[in-house]
Amino acid sequence: MEELKVKFLMGPPDCNDPHIPEYSENYLKELGKVLGIPVVCREIEEVKKQALSVYFIASGGAEPGFKEVYKQVEEPYILLTTPAYNSLAAAMEIMGFLQEQGLEGEILHGSHEEISKRLHILLRTANTKKKLNGMRLGCFGEPGGLIASNVEFQMFQSATGAIMEMYDLNELIDEYRNGGYIENKYTQQLLEKGYNLEETEKALNVYGALKRLIKKYDLNAVTVRCFDLLKAVHTTGCLALAILNAEGIPAACEGDQKSLISMVILNALTGESGFMANPSCMDPEKKEIIFAHCTLPIDMPDDYDLTTHFESGVGVAVAGNLESQEMTIFKCDETMKRYYAGRATLLETMHRKDLCRTQMKLYLEDGTEYFAKYPISNHHIICKGDWKEVIDQFFEQM
Repeated sequence: MEELKVKFLMGPPDCNDPHIPEYSENYLKELGKVLGIPVVCREIEEVKKQALSVYFIASGGAEPGFKEVYKQVEEPYILLTTPAYNSLAAAMEIMGFLQEQGLEGEILHGSHEEISKRLHILLRTANTKKKLNGMRLGCFGEPGGLIASNVEFQMFQSATGAIMEMYDLNELIDEYRNGGYIENKYTQQLLEKGYNLEETEKALNVYGALKRLIKKYDLNAVTVRCFDLLKAVHTTGCLALAILNAEGIPAACEGDQKSLISMVILNALTGESGFMANPSCMDPEKKEIIFAHCTLPIDMPDDYDLTTHFESGVGVAVAGNLESQEMTIFKCDETMKRYYAGRATLLETMHRKDLCRTQMKLYLEDGTEYFAKYPISNHHIICKGDWKEVIDQFFEQM
């Protein structure tokens, strides 16, 4: 976004201070500096083209002007106010009006820093809703042994506007046998690891096949019933999914549909790669949990090694190391009403022989009760940074 357009509203000029327009211009200019993008006044026709519509309530008496235009834009109604000229009072009157209509709204008031922080969250969530609408998610094969990881496609589409479609896994297998992949910085990086060249090439051919099918069907994200690849082509999808996620194409393994939609939403909200992993071990007293899987996105770790897929000892998988840092754990279902977003601190990465190849021990701010009593199936998605407030806002709007 190059600039944030806001609809300027003030009371009748003959009843208000003549300095309000100049004050407002300076106020928005300073807010733009803190926000990082210019904040400019535009007509409602331009404002409503944005994912988030903002009304700048410049003074008292702006209420009738809001009532004239509010029906042109869907909720939530964001009311930007100043500490002068009865701006806040007018916004509160407008909020009362919206509540009488059963409509959602919010007043932004306070320091430029506080308002900017809130605007960043609102802009992220609004842009994510817009981005999801029309996205195409491809499922190559049903979930394998997962009995709670299917998604009702139509329900998800109704909630988000995103389209999920099922494809025959055999098409991926046939495409794999055509061979080849386009080289890039990730394939080069992997080859430079010096791991078994034959196995690495086989794993990269899965990546090439998926990339061609993603292009063929115009997909934005995929999940693959990858265990079936073991019998069919004697390799796994671990490396392919690790590259796709690093490229910004959410990619889930085991045909897990709930993990796929969770990865899509988390990536759209944060721009971060998501690590789909199994909760493998919990310590409720210490509020600690170990997550592990073989498909760590290769842009996530500080360094990594290549090894085999854990369960089968076949193919190529990623064993990563990350420094201690803030993380977010996330999962949702297709209703967009049930979700989990937890703050966590990465304590260490581990290399146990009895778990999948990348292992993270995390301290959970809210403890392990959710995982013991209310988990949204098995796999959960982990990303770098604290995104809980952004996620909570997104689901509040949904």
